[in-house]
Amino acid sequence: MNKFDIARALDDISSYLELSENNRFRALAFERAAHSIRALDAEPADLIASGELVKTPGIGKATAAIIEELVRTGESKYLGELRTQYPSGIFELLRIPKLGLKKIGILHEKLGIGNLDELEAAARDGRVAPLPGFGPKTQQYILSGIEKARRRESHFLLPVGVDTGEQIREHLAAIEEIEDAEVSGSVRRRLEIIRNVNIVIATRDQDAVVRALSKFVEKIERIDDDTVKAFARNEIDVWFHFAKPEAFGATLLVTTGTPEFVAAFLERGGKLGRARTEKELFDKAGIAYVDPERRENGDDLKRKRHRRLIEVSDLRGTFHVHTTFSDGRNTVHEMLTTARDRGFEYVGISDHSPAAFYAGGLSVEQLKLQHKEIAANEREVAPMRVFRGTEADILPDGTIDYDEKTLKKFDFVIASIHSRFQMPKDEMTERMLRALDNPYVTFLGHLTGRKLLSRDGYSVDFERIFEKAGQRGVMIEINGNPNRLDLDWRHIRRAMDLGVGFAITPDAHSIHEYAALISGTWVARKAGLTPKEIFNTKPADEVAAYLKARRAG
Repeated sequence: MNKFDIARALDDISSYLELSENNRFRALAFERAAHSIRALDAEPADLIASGELVKTPGIGKATAAIIEELVRTGESKYLGELRTQYPSGIFELLRIPKLGLKKIGILHEKLGIGNLDELEAAARDGRVAPLPGFGPKTQQYILSGIEKARRRESHFLLPVGVDTGEQIREHLAAIEEIEDAEVSGSVRRRLEIIRNVNIVIATRDQDAVVRALSKFVEKIERIDDDTVKAFARNEIDVWFHFAKPEAFGATLLVTTGTPEFVAAFLERGGKLGRARTEKELFDKAGIAYVDPERRENGDDLKRKRHRRLIEVSDLRGTFHVHTTFSDGRNTVHEMLTTARDRGFEYVGISDHSPAAFYAGGLSVEQLKLQHKEIAANEREVAPMRVFRGTEADILPDGTIDYDEKTLKKFDFVIASIHSRFQMPKDEMTERMLRALDNPYVTFLGHLTGRKLLSRDGYSVDFERIFEKAGQRGVMIEINGNPNRLDLDWRHIRRAMDLGVGFAITPDAHSIHEYAALISGTWVARKAGLTPKEIFNTKPADEVAAYLKARRAG
C-alpha cells in the first residue's frame, strides 16, 4: 500500500472511532497520523525499513504498528474489527448537512440506523426528534437534507478527485507497460465539484494494463476500444483513456476538455495530431499555451502569450489562522512554528470574536491573554512577522463585533458572517455594505458562507458589494478551505474590474490546514489571477507598511 492508501485507512479508523463519543481523542490521533502520512516525502515502507517511522510527527507506537501491518499485509485487523461494528452504508449519512459523526453514532446506537433510507424512515415516523441533541427542528432539517443529498448523489469535492487520481497514478507507476499517465477531466481543470476522475494512459500494451487495473480498482467495464470505466474507493467512477505514446498529448487535451474549449482550439487552427505532449499541439498551431484551470471556455485562446498564473510557492505568508484560543486545534506556538517551518515570511492570527460563542469567541480580556501568548513566541519564530488580527462577526445590523477601542489594537480585521444566513437578499446586502463602511475592516471573509455540497451560500447583490469593497479598499479573501472555496472563481474577474483586491487564506484551524492554501490557489488560477494580483505574495515589510497605513488612515 502506498502512502495515500495508508492515509485513507487511518482516516477510516478515525471516523469509526469518532462514532463513539468516548473515543474522540483516539480518533484525533489517527486523523493526525493520516495527515502526517500524506505529507511524507517518502513512502511509509521506506521509513519502516530505516526505523524512522516512529520519529515522524503525529505517529505514535500504536499508529506505527497499524501502518506497518498495512504495509506488510495490505490490511488492518483493527480496521476490520471496527467495520464489523457498523453497517457498510453508515458514512453516507455524512452527506446530510450538520449531521456529524457524533450524531450519526447516536442514531446508530439508539435506533440502529445505518443508511439514508433507514434515516429517512425514522425521521418520517418521528423517531429522531426525541433523541438527545436532536428535536423536531433537527428532524425536519434532516428530512430536507436527505432530499438535497439525493439530488447531489455522485458529486464530490475536488480534493476527493485529486486524492483518488494521485492514488491511482501511484499504482500505475508500477506497471511496466505504461509510459506515461496523467489525470485529466474536471479534476485537472480544478473544478470545485466533480463527478468522476479521468486518467489518460500512454501504453503500447493496453490489454496488459487493463489486467493490472484489477489490483486497485473494481467493476472494470470496457466502454470502447480506447476507454475503460472502473470504480475506486467504493464511491467514485474512474475513466481510463488509452493512447499510443505518440498520441498522448492529443488525448490529454481532449479528455481534459471542456468540449467548448476543444472546439475553440480547433477553430483557431489547432489540430489533434501526433504529439507526445499538449504543448506540442499548441506550438504547432501557433497558439499560446492555456493552463488546464482556464479551459472552461475558449477565452484564453485569444491571448498572444502564455500568462503565468499564481502558484502556491508565490505566497509569502497568510492570514485567517485560528488557534486553541477559539476553535482551533493547535496552540499559538504550534501554529506559528509550523508557519515558520513552511517558510512563511509572515502569518496573521485571527481567532473568533465574542458573538461566535459556539467557536470560543474571545472576550477583550481573553484577547489580552492571546496577545501575550503571541508576544511570548515571536522571538522564537523570528524573522517571521506575526500580525495580530481577528475574524470578527458581522452582526445582523452590519456592525462589527468589537468596539472601536478594541478594533484599533488589531493589525488586521477579517469581517465574516456566521449567523442569520436566511436574511432576504436586500437585507443581507445592506448588512455587508454597512460592515464595509467600518474603517477597521481589512478583509471580507468567506463572502457567501457556502459549504459545498451541504449549504448554499446566502443571497447577496455581488455588484453592490464589490463596488463598495473596491471604494473602501477592503480585500475579499479567497478562502481555500475545500468545503468553501469562497469567493467563487466565477465572480473574481468582475470584482477585480470594480477595484477589489484579494488574499488567498487557508481558514486554518490546525497546522495541517495550512495546506488549504493549495486549494485556494486553485481557485485563483481558475479565475486567471497572477502573483501580482494577490496581496499575500507581497514581502513582509510591504504588507506591514500597508496594514499600518490602513490603520492610520
